[in-house]
Amino acid sequence: MAIFVLIGGGEIGSKETLKIDESIVKLTNKKVPNILFIPTASNEAEGYINVVKSIYAEILSCNFDWLSLENGKIEIELEKIKWADIIYVGGGNTKMMIAKWKEFKVDVELKKYLKTDKIYCGLSAGSICWFEQGISDSESFENTDVWDYSIIDGLGFIEGCNSPHYDDRVKEESFNRFVKNLNINILAIENNCAIVVDKTVEIIKSDDNKNAYYIFNNGKEIIEINNANAKDILKAKF
Repeated sequence: MAIFVLIGGGEIGSKETLKIDESIVKLTNKKVPNILFIPTASNEAEGYINVVKSIYAEILSCNFDWLSLENGKIEIELEKIKWADIIYVGGGNTKMMIAKWKEFKVDVELKKYLKTDKIYCGLSAGSICWFEQGISDSESFENTDVWDYSIIDGLGFIEGCNSPHYDDRVKEESFNRFVKNLNINILAIENNCAIVVDKTVEIIKSDDNKNAYYIFNNGKEIIEINNANAKDILKAKF
């Protein structure tokens, strides 16, 4: 069965998430795994692609490739998903990314391999996308002056609602106001922290001071997640 690694955030290029990235590679149980980076949410930014390549190919010794939806060769690009041991989705505009994935059937292709041993992972938007829903700042990419948080529909491979970058967002009045008005429970993951959803669920960190939380009942109760209770909170849907 597929394994999910849900990273709350962090600067991959500055090696802030390196311990997490190392754990992702180890989960494949392969000496030289194949990693496919999907940079849709950042509009396939060349600099971002090169940064991820520098970590996973040059430091972690993986075979690296990336998936493009803009080169007009979509059938060839989708074949890369079958090739990959690790599918790493980058950060950026979650709403735009999901819309493009549906347009080009990326979501359909990703779903095909849920019962294999692939690693599905990512940071920020790449963490939200696997869930039924996520709290997103996608509106900020369309209007930098006036925007608010919104609920974005993901692929629905994991139950619930994910909110990355929690240590940054909990400081914002607009975020706390938005969460208090919701009728759903929320998984909140801090930067440099990740949740691994496998046969069991555990937390891995590149910063021991960071953690993940579950916010119940409109933000009125916050439960810190640890490896003992995580398995009762997150459930894959396959």
